[in-house]
Amino acid sequence: MPFFRSDVQFDSDHEGRVREWNRTSTGYPRTATVPQLFARQVEATPEAEAVRKGATRLTYAELGDRVDRLADHLVALGVRPGEVVGVLLDRSVECVTAILAVMAAGGAYLPLDPEYPDRHLADVLEEANVRTVIADDRDRSTVDDRLTVVDVAVEAERTGAARNVHIGPDDPAYVIFTSGSTGAPKGVVVPHRGPIRLACGGDPRLRLSSDDVLLATTNPTFDVSCFEYFGALLNGARLVLADVATLLDAPALAGTLRAEQVSVMWLSAGLFHRMARVEPALFGSLRCLIAGGDTLSPEAVRQVLAHGRPGSFLDGYGPTENSSLSTVHEVTELGPDAETVPIGTPVANSTAYVVRDDGSLADPGETGELWVGGDGLALGYLGDPAATREKFVPDHLGPDPDGRLYLTGDLARWRPDGVLEFAGRRDRQVKVRGYRIELDEIEVHLSAHRQVREAAVVAPRDGDHDRLLAWVTPHGEVGPDQLSWRLREFLRDRLPEFMVPNPILVRDRMPLTRAGKIDRSRLVHEAPQAGPAPASEPPRTDRERAVARIWSTLLGVGDRIGRDTDFFALGGHSLQATRLAAACRAEFRLPAACSRQLIRGLLANPTVQTFAARIDALVSGEDPHADDGEVDFEAEARLDPEFRCATATDLSPTGLPPTGRTVFLTGGTGFLGTYLLDALVRGDVADRVLCLVRAEDEQAGRRRLGARLRRYGLDPATVSDRVRVVVGDLAAPRLGLDGKTFEAVADDVDTILHSGSRVNFAYPYRALEPSNVGGTRSALDLARTGRPKAFHHISSIAVLAGFGAAGIRQVDEDTPLRFGDRISLGYPETKWVAERLVAQAADQGLAVGIHRPYEITGARDTGVWNTDTMMCALFRSIAETGLAPDAPLPLDFVPVDYTARAIVHILANRPAEGHAYNVTNARDARLALVVDRLRELGYDVETVPYDAWVEHMADLTARDPDQPMAPFMPIFLESARQSDLSVKEMYFAGTFPEFGRANFEAGIADADLTCPPVDADLIDKYLRYFVTSGFLEPPGARR
Repeated sequence: MPFFRSDVQFDSDHEGRVREWNRTSTGYPRTATVPQLFARQVEATPEAEAVRKGATRLTYAELGDRVDRLADHLVALGVRPGEVVGVLLDRSVECVTAILAVMAAGGAYLPLDPEYPDRHLADVLEEANVRTVIADDRDRSTVDDRLTVVDVAVEAERTGAARNVHIGPDDPAYVIFTSGSTGAPKGVVVPHRGPIRLACGGDPRLRLSSDDVLLATTNPTFDVSCFEYFGALLNGARLVLADVATLLDAPALAGTLRAEQVSVMWLSAGLFHRMARVEPALFGSLRCLIAGGDTLSPEAVRQVLAHGRPGSFLDGYGPTENSSLSTVHEVTELGPDAETVPIGTPVANSTAYVVRDDGSLADPGETGELWVGGDGLALGYLGDPAATREKFVPDHLGPDPDGRLYLTGDLARWRPDGVLEFAGRRDRQVKVRGYRIELDEIEVHLSAHRQVREAAVVAPRDGDHDRLLAWVTPHGEVGPDQLSWRLREFLRDRLPEFMVPNPILVRDRMPLTRAGKIDRSRLVHEAPQAGPAPASEPPRTDRERAVARIWSTLLGVGDRIGRDTDFFALGGHSLQATRLAAACRAEFRLPAACSRQLIRGLLANPTVQTFAARIDALVSGEDPHADDGEVDFEAEARLDPEFRCATATDLSPTGLPPTGRTVFLTGGTGFLGTYLLDALVRGDVADRVLCLVRAEDEQAGRRRLGARLRRYGLDPATVSDRVRVVVGDLAAPRLGLDGKTFEAVADDVDTILHSGSRVNFAYPYRALEPSNVGGTRSALDLARTGRPKAFHHISSIAVLAGFGAAGIRQVDEDTPLRFGDRISLGYPETKWVAERLVAQAADQGLAVGIHRPYEITGARDTGVWNTDTMMCALFRSIAETGLAPDAPLPLDFVPVDYTARAIVHILANRPAEGHAYNVTNARDARLALVVDRLRELGYDVETVPYDAWVEHMADLTARDPDQPMAPFMPIFLESARQSDLSVKEMYFAGTFPEFGRANFEAGIADADLTCPPVDADLIDKYLRYFVTSGFLEPPGARR
């Protein structure tokens, strides 16, 4: 079986639901053509006004007469049925006349923009094999002399005889050229039934009548103009043509809407965002507003709903290849937690499917390619049968054996209620630093922020590398630096670190194309304007200038860095700090063992001047940390002598109280924490969960929590009425809660599940102590305040590493912790101190359970993993470099969903009596298994001695700080305290102590839980997830 193919299986229940969602057939004039329907309307309402622009106004009879005259002239010139005729006219009454006349003559009109460059115009005319072009005096000179140019103002004679033109609904009505993802123009040929199924298709959301006034806002070369023109003129409505100046000026547009009594309008997403920002009440007089053509900003939609709600507000989606519209969604409300605006359900006589790569139907919530079908499908691409066969395929998903589907290249997912959500474009997938990234996915998340109107992400080439840049337009009063920082943090909650753009730039408005879409090609060429204000004092020394240059490259902030510029104020963060250390080692030829000292120096002194001074000391051989002092871990782990806790005599034998079942959860936005929350709520263990979340307010906290659940493959609906967000901060005194809130929470909860910690394997103890130790002290204070509680603490198996360094090879779960001074890594040191504090609290009467996971890995069913971890980086590094260390590195993988369910089961069903539970896998493996699976699946991997591998990786990460292993190399390079081993070698089989798991096995003995063995199936599942998520290239892919 090919590696990245899943078995094609159809869930009959889901397939039935999809078929039901696609029952869209309605009655409409299927056998008619546009000229026939227009002629009927002329006969029905001859004196009604048909079209106007400015002072030019025509009734249906007058427009019909002009159309007939021009059509007769075209037939006399030899225009044949199906022939493509160019219409080189701006949005005008003459343009509408020419379009209808070409179709009445049996031809297919090709709209041409007078603003086209001469070369592009010539290419399109040649590609479409155009012999005849309709133009006005201004533009006729731009057309090749070999073509017939018809003056749109010609006063042709009516013969009175019927034109002998025979066309049907499946004959070409128009050709529109789209650039596509490659930029090469492709002519899409659309038959008459395409626009008719929209204009007269019976979809109540799109229904138009003679009472309507439709304002046409789009360029004729944009396919939505077909819906505008034919929607109005085939239904007896009045068509008003807006000029560009009016569309760009909110007061002028408001005046036009009032003066013309407009009832229906389409706006491109770009224009909609612009108007929603300056005049959200603008649309309140409309019966129907349709916006689309690009992703809509949720915040812009909320503003319009709040200040200028039209009678009906539709988000419209559809490619040119499906005649303008495939799906629409009527937006009646958009909750504060909503991060996208749905694209809705198929329009009448159309179908839509979300399809996996293997051609099977995607499940609700699963992202796949959107395939659309029905009566709106184009005939294909003009003169390109190969592209037509590739993109228009037989419909094997619907009931019509003769049906076809168009493969849109767009990504989407079904909601459980049958509504579609847009998830980006396949062809906007780029590779940045070796990662495959969906640019649209980032834009969707940026647009979801309440302070963002519009967002655009591009990946321009910068020297030898691509990089991610983002632009946003702000909503509300917020400074650009503050907004950029907020957005980076916002994205880190929702996306892996490799998908967070740097920089994120703020601008007043986006450049737009003539179709009203964001012009991303212009953004690519604009110089970044991020970073601090121009430096008041530039770097003085060569060392300071070198440091400033490295910072500028790493953070993407240009050359405006001064001596007092702060690394973290520029947007630097922990992963970039480790990359900075690697870059400085290479630049200043420092030994690999200096990484920790560089990071520690940056944390203590993050300005260019002070960091350069640290480097000077290291280069000269001095130890700049000689006066830092050692940490006294025994003193750090001493609980407050005043700590007392009443024995929890009224706790039930199962651990949870007999009533209430209210759990206070810290760390709920983390990888494990999201699954703990899910297990508590969906497992019906807790009636209520109070979740500590760092956020601006409770509403923002709920959005953040929902986003983290979604990122890790869980249903954000878990954040239900049973979950209450408590806004706080793990690192702040009393968890960042004021006294009243602290007391109220203490009186409300029965159980504390303390999962929160700051995970960073490069930072020293002091940098992590406020969150990991201080947060634990605060959580213990909460536990002893108010009513008796059970306290369950998430520790780490790494707290046992000191035993191994001290030569002790066997410990069980309840062995008291020792040797904290031999762990030699900041994060497990903080976990060691925190666990010691919890154990002492148990001695003082607190009901305690301690849970020590080993390597928390991807979920059992989906493989979804937090790819910012060291183990994921190791997988990727081995696959990319083709080198693996020949070392007995244990793979004690415990899937995150299993880990969470096991912990919650123990919490709910076992008394909290101070026991520790080693949450590990009884069927583990060694790193050699990963090497074997990579080879089996097509990756070329060689094993080398461990020391040689470390030396190679140290050199590689120094030369290229973007290497995935760069943030984690200190673990492999630095010596453990009181040992000849590196920190990582302490964790090898034979060095790390053997540990028991009797408590854990007893704790889950009655649970319906099975931990999968670490075998080929599990590793393959993870590798598949890495590839499909863009974290890892498929085997054989070029880098």
